[in-house]
Amino acid sequence: MVNVLSTGSTSSGSNVLAPTMVYKTIMEAVRKGLVFRNLAATIIPPAQIPGSAIKVSLQDVDSITVHAVAEGAEIPYDHENYTARTLTPAKYGVNVGITREMVEDSQFAVALLNASSAGYALADKEDSLVVAELSSASTASGHDVANSNATLPITDITEAIQNLENDGYTATHMVIGVEVANDIRNIDTFTEADKAGINDPSRALIGTIFGMNVVVSRNVSAKLAYVIDANKAFAIAEKRPVTLENYDDHSRDMRHVVATMRLAAGYLFAEATSEITTT
Repeated sequence: MVNVLSTGSTSSGSNVLAPTMVYKTIMEAVRKGLVFRNLAATIIPPAQIPGSAIKVSLQDVDSITVHAVAEGAEIPYDHENYTARTLTPAKYGVNVGITREMVEDSQFAVALLNASSAGYALADKEDSLVVAELSSASTASGHDVANSNATLPITDITEAIQNLENDGYTATHMVIGVEVANDIRNIDTFTEADKAGINDPSRALIGTIFGMNVVVSRNVSAKLAYVIDANKAFAIAEKRPVTLENYDDHSRDMRHVVATMRLAAGYLFAEATSEITTT
């Protein structure tokens, strides 16, 4: 028997799941590998965000000056300087409506499956917010590496690493789009280094190059790559973690799964990110 699901409409116009013929199992859709939460320099929990926003203080580099002091002279005063980045969590959510008939007629746990998918969709949104911040960081720092090559050359990778090193940062990760991943896999320097390494295609981590972990993300545009210092690049402020709530709409004989989160992603030190663009 073939699994056939149709999308019906209620009198309010909202789309709901309504079955016509349901097999006892369902084939789950392919999902993106979500990578950025594990790369955050810090994740600020709700208990540390007392208001609607949080300021993260960033120490300015080399802001204390050491002076030569003559014998008996007063030692000059100095102090560190700080800048602040304000992260303001916004609310994101989705309401999944499931008919009671769908629950009754399905032999798989349709409510649990939809709840899982709603939670995943919010996590996917978090990844896309981080990517937008990395793009802003590379623009703010001027760490943009662009070329007119059809494929990614090694020189672009080393230039992006140098961008970070010029400002005292260490390139720890390279997060790449799928077209850049194809270029990487055809670079001898990369494949030779990882012949005995990571060959599991189900994992986002595909190897290492110049000491960086190379990670594929479908939330990064296919022709882009980001070289980052994961200890300094970005933060996530989580006012409300992914939350799932159920409620019944008796007038429409439906069950709802509401998934919400309040979250902000923000870059910290702009110079800790370098963007590579290929053609």
